[in-house]
Amino acid sequence: MGTGRSRDDLVSYPPPPQPYAAARRSPVQGVRCLRCHLVQPPVPPGHFTCVACGAVLPLQRWIAHPPPGVSRPARDRPASPVTPGETPSYRFGHPRWGFPAVVWRPAPTGPDPAGPAPSPQLRRAAWLGWLTAAAALVAAGAELWRFLLMIDGRTKVLSATEVTTSDALVAASSLAVLAFAILTVAIAVTALIRTHRWAAVAAGRAPSRSAGAVAARLLVPGWNVYGAGQILVEIDTLLGPSDDSRPRAAGRRLVLLWWSSWVVNAVLVVVSLGRGLGGSLQAIADTVELHIAVDVSAAVVAGLGALVLRRFARLIDGPRLRPTRWVVQAPAPTRPLPPTGGPVSSPAVPAPSVSSGPVASGPVGSLPASSLPGGGATAG
Repeated sequence: MGTGRSRDDLVSYPPPPQPYAAARRSPVQGVRCLRCHLVQPPVPPGHFTCVACGAVLPLQRWIAHPPPGVSRPARDRPASPVTPGETPSYRFGHPRWGFPAVVWRPAPTGPDPAGPAPSPQLRRAAWLGWLTAAAALVAAGAELWRFLLMIDGRTKVLSATEVTTSDALVAASSLAVLAFAILTVAIAVTALIRTHRWAAVAAGRAPSRSAGAVAARLLVPGWNVYGAGQILVEIDTLLGPSDDSRPRAAGRRLVLLWWSSWVVNAVLVVVSLGRGLGGSLQAIADTVELHIAVDVSAAVVAGLGALVLRRFARLIDGPRLRPTRWVVQAPAPTRPLPPTGGPVSSPAVPAPSVSSGPVASGPVGSLPASSLPGGGATAG
């Protein structure tokens, strides 16, 4: 008995894949094949295979769905306006992502958590910076004299006195620059460590870096090329005015100018050390020229550093009150004033002139008896 159905009719096959809605709406373009890695050219809609190898192209669309158990928001609910600065509200609960759990450190409290102002130490470091800049300029002049003697020595015999004096001046000025630089760095680093903490506490914040971290950024060779400028910018930001005013912009330019000169000086020192390893006459001449550039850049660094330190000291101490004009104080009254609580008197009667005749009788107004000539009473 036949039912009219074959065995193949009893097996249910999956429905044929339907083309994606996105592929039907727009042509396939810019998709990279996973087999031959060919970017597909524009093809007509409904095409799902690579034009080169025939592999199926990755045209899936990823759709994000809410997790199970979370109710979807009503679409007709109007979105509440969010004002700037308002804390965002999470309608589906607090998100799982976020910043790591940290403990916010409050600013130090106490009668004087920041300690004494470091402005005197900053001013001493600034004066030492000026001395270092002057010594560096002297050293640059001595190196320049040595270079001129080297040029003259190509064509004539040099005097032993000039050569000896030049060498002594170069050695003495170099030692002076080194001594002043070490003393300036020792005082300036200590002052900047204290200023970094003082500025943070004065601004109502906890210090962002420890004293060791600040000292490492100022003293570690190589690292201090970047770290010193970073510390000075942080101090300038904490001490400067909060608004974007002209004094703050000028101070920031001064700090950035010092940072640039510091980087240039570090590069020149490295180049001069590398060139000084050569033993030829040209290498010696180049080293002398580089020493001149290093001394001049060191003078610029020391001078700009002194200006930056003095600016920090002025920001800590505040503006100085300077008199703009002289004000003459009014003279003290020559006669006693009437009591403040008494009745209002009539206009003052001019005091009678001193004469040899009798004094006219009658009231003398509200003037006290002591104000009359001779201090006596009137005749009735």
